[in-house]
Amino acid sequence: MKILVIGAGVIGTTYAWQLRKSGCEITHLVRKQKIESYIKEGIHIRCLDLRKSAGILTEESYQPNFVDDFSGNDGYKFIIVSVNSNQLEDLLPILDTNSGDATIIFLQNLRMGDDELIGKILDHTKYLIAYPFKTGGGRTENVIDTVIFGMSFANTVMGEVDGTVTERVRDFYCLLKKADMNPKIITDIIPYVRTHYVWGACCLAAYIKAGNYEKFKQAEIIKESYLAMREGWGICERQGINPRKVAPTKYYYLPFFILVPFTQWIYQQRGMQEMFEGHVQHSPEEMKDMYFTLLNRREKYGIDMPVYKAYQPHIEEYFNRMEKTYPVVGHN
Repeated sequence: MKILVIGAGVIGTTYAWQLRKSGCEITHLVRKQKIESYIKEGIHIRCLDLRKSAGILTEESYQPNFVDDFSGNDGYKFIIVSVNSNQLEDLLPILDTNSGDATIIFLQNLRMGDDELIGKILDHTKYLIAYPFKTGGGRTENVIDTVIFGMSFANTVMGEVDGTVTERVRDFYCLLKKADMNPKIITDIIPYVRTHYVWGACCLAAYIKAGNYEKFKQAEIIKESYLAMREGWGICERQGINPRKVAPTKYYYLPFFILVPFTQWIYQQRGMQEMFEGHVQHSPEEMKDMYFTLLNRREKYGIDMPVYKAYQPHIEEYFNRMEKTYPVVGHN
């Protein structure tokens, strides 16, 4: 099974690494100016693997194939796209022209509006959408620090945009099953990714306001984050999505005396701190974009979001400080 992975960030690399271990032939598409160093050095991976109860800390050099171009004649079964959302607009026409018979898998945290952008350029028969809730982490230069979660609800959801269960989505499911990445086929992938984006943006904002992970786990911060989420899901309602019918979003409407302790339990699970800190510290531009994308959607749909809006000074101060301390360096 030949698979092309576009990019070499945390999510794409972690999934590709596991698929390669399960027997797939993996190739990464990287920038032309970096391909020599990738071929020479590979990618260094440090992984906390929590799929076994004790947890295993793995460190190794990952050296798949690397290319700086591709075409429809290369024989790929799947093309996995796991890039920053701000790269999608330029990438989509290339995918449309060069993907051939391959099925494109968008395995990433799509911004609100990204699924509509994809649908304008690609026919729905060319792609699937998936969400990588099984792993997370950060990247520094050529080193990937990643966590693979072991909780049963930490899965890789996937589906067709029209809700059908096709042979190709079953094929991708089987590949991830063999790689032990806990796949799950769902028929409401668009409602899932849109409601989950709200969850992610609000968790990010709450984490930054808290200032550190210990404070982030406090009941008051958690409750406030869910209030912000419920505001944000009003946008989904304007889009014709009922958040109370989308899993797991529907559970976030439970009474706070149930929801807050349960969330504290989740946040105490091993690896969660590394995931949050990795995302925020190593992808500052993408994380800042998450917050403001949702804020702009609030204005577009005329939704009053006072709790979410109140996070803005904390967001601006944090990322201004981050950009001065760690200048952003682009990478694939």
